[in-house]
Amino acid sequence: MTSHRTVAPDAPPAAPLLLGLVAAAAALAAVTWQVLVGGPVTALDWPVHVFVDPRQPEGPLLAAAVVVARLGQRLVTVPLLLGLALWAARRGRGLRPLWAVLTGLGSLAVLGTLLKVAVGRTPPVLGVDQVAPGWDNVVAWAGAVLVPGAAAFEGYVSFPSGHSANAALTYPLAAWLLFGAGGVFPDARRLRLALGLSLVPVAAVGVMMTVLDYHWLSESLGGWLLGLVVLLAARLVLGVRGAAPAAGGTEVGSRAMAGEPSGNS
Repeated sequence: MTSHRTVAPDAPPAAPLLLGLVAAAAALAAVTWQVLVGGPVTALDWPVHVFVDPRQPEGPLLAAAVVVARLGQRLVTVPLLLGLALWAARRGRGLRPLWAVLTGLGSLAVLGTLLKVAVGRTPPVLGVDQVAPGWDNVVAWAGAVLVPGAAAFEGYVSFPSGHSANAALTYPLAAWLLFGAGGVFPDARRLRLALGLSLVPVAAVGVMMTVLDYHWLSESLGGWLLGLVVLLAARLVLGVRGAAPAAGGTEVGSRAMAGEPSGNS
């Protein structure tokens, strides 16, 4: 019996993903420019810092806040994504999930580091909001990293929030790796639910970065946008035409695997 394959509903055409990628990159560029010039996007940074700085949580509340913040730590996000990608590969999904994860993590590491070093913004803990931008920062940082015995890089690297970016990449991508057409358990309805739920840790990490006074408010926004940029890049690598295998050699079975209703639309 001939096996049929249908396009799963979680696999949009490339054009919307590319458009979203361009829009996210433009928004990130705009926020970065606002940080550099002290524009309206940064207007709430200082008032929020002044409010949260003397009101830091203590005891169990502090412990809980730190746990939430660590959901954006690379020690959490990198093993999670790599583990899911390898799991998908073992279930016969090929190497595309792994390439997607490596694309997301690699591009985030490169773009995030370049932005942080080039912008040169001070963190809230210093009690002063300044930027010292320039490509000479990048040259100095590269020398400190690559030249043996070189002095440590002394610039500031607060913008954007790396934890917020990590979270924005990790949890939506994890949803696709689990329930997308090329994921571990392809199911369109579960995918939609998982994508919605993934926004909870994404938002929580960004909020905690500001509440704990680790980052200025606009830096969490910048981190979310950076994470969105690399997420969409990874999603493009993951594939725009994923297909769920047919069950029982029928298109109805294939639609059921993808989570689509079997009736006519």
